Amino acid sequence: MDTTISPAKNRNSIGFQNLILVLTLLLIFLVASRSPLDSDLWWHLQSGKVMTETGKPLLSDVFSYTRGGQVWVNHSWLSEVFLYSLYHLTGWLGISAWMGLMAVIIACILWFQVESDHFSKAGIVLLASVSCAPLWTPRPQFFSLVLLVFLAWLIDQWIKKGGRSLWITIPVFIFWSNLHGGYILGILYLLACAAGLVLDGFPTEKQKLHQAGLILIVAIGGYLSTAVNPNGIRMWLIPFQTVGVGILRQFIQEWASPDFHSVESWAFAAYLILFLFCLARRSGKVPFWQLMPSLLFILMALYARRNISTAVVVSTPIFLQAWTDMKVWSVISQKSPEYLKQLFVRYKAMPRRELTDSQKRTINLVFAGLLGLFSFFKLAAVTNPVLMEAFERKYYPENAVKYLAASPITEKGRLFNAYNWGGYIVWKNPDEKVFVDGRTDLFGDAILGEWLTIIQAGNGWQDLMAKWGITRIIIEPNRPLVFALPKDEWVEQYRDDQAVIFNRVSP
Repeated sequence: MDTTISPAKNRNSIGFQNLILVLTLLLIFLVASRSPLDSDLWWHLQSGKVMTETGKPLLSDVFSYTRGGQVWVNHSWLSEVFLYSLYHLTGWLGISAWMGLMAVIIACILWFQVESDHFSKAGIVLLASVSCAPLWTPRPQFFSLVLLVFLAWLIDQWIKKGGRSLWITIPVFIFWSNLHGGYILGILYLLACAAGLVLDGFPTEKQKLHQAGLILIVAIGGYLSTAVNPNGIRMWLIPFQTVGVGILRQFIQEWASPDFHSVESWAFAAYLILFLFCLARRSGKVPFWQLMPSLLFILMALYARRNISTAVVVSTPIFLQAWTDMKVWSVISQKSPEYLKQLFVRYKAMPRRELTDSQKRTINLVFAGLLGLFSFFKLAAVTNPVLMEAFERKYYPENAVKYLAASPITEKGRLFNAYNWGGYIVWKNPDEKVFVDGRTDLFGDAILGEWLTIIQAGNGWQDLMAKWGITRIIIEPNRPLVFALPKDEWVEQYRDDQAVIFNRVSP
């Protein structure tokens, strides 16, 4: 019996597989490209603007009065220049398209990392993307996610095939540390891989132990190389300074554990359940060098929801491999009810007109073209200036900040602001120095703690107001401070659904 596959059938198979890939990537682009509003994006844009205008990295604080003039380890300086330049050239449409492109790059790397059928790849990569989607925001940390996936692919290829790709990681870390302080994720990944290789190789497999040693050397070299940066050796400490801010876990939502009562966490919950099920049912064991990084990052995701994306992209390759090893489609076909099998046999036996290669290519192009066109229209819709302005009014104090700009503090005095609005004020009214914004590593527990005491009208809040010489306040109308302000000392100057502004009465 001749089992040779004809060239025509092979071409058709490849064409259909490419169609599945293209449709999957377009769907992921659709998910990721949305209205690019984020409370931290504003100060990133303003930082990029300052650096573009001055022609040098911004390494001291010029936005706040609580840390004004002090050293700021601006670990995202290169990303900020890129984001501002992109915004300046293309507006919100460019920022949204960049988000979609980053998600597509991640999906492409994951797609080609594991050998499997295209339906399995499409399903699991789409599930992974939907799980990550709530955390996909227009921030420099998107670069960290892409570089982490690229690093994981490099290590995977090196462990399986050898070669010199391991040493590419050093320049990757240099580039990474100038884009975002999340380079520490790469170091953690390498350390977890090295630990896994030790467990795989101990005590007899010297090759794995040798690989573990090389990865450890590269991890140390990569960490040290992050000092090739305008911030110098201060880059070595910035990840620890950020996670060391205790108030993050109490106050900032993305640093809290995932809330599985919330709809946006359900996709991640489904991902975890399927991931664990596939690992449990997989034939053969998972190498520790693959398992250890996945478990580490899943643990980090359960500790802080901002790590969900990293956990998903690191664990997706072994999830897909475990799914493939289970031979799910074969099991489904074997265990299907007899009537379904008969129905499928009849369907296969139905006479049908065989399409030519040209017709099949045309149909594939039509499908891809329609979804691509829809992606373009969706991108244009979510970045439409009218819609963006409506979102801005809904989530940020647009009119209140305009009022601030129109009636600036004329006497010596300072502004106390809501945390989530600090970056927005910096972008919209850069002459107004803020009390705090989203740069938690800069302000630390000291300033953030004082901000929390004031906003909640806690013990000593009036002394802190006097300490900083605060004469104007812009916060949400439902904050405890609004009701605690003495009416004979503070006058309400402005109020809407978003914000309230108070001015201190001159003595």
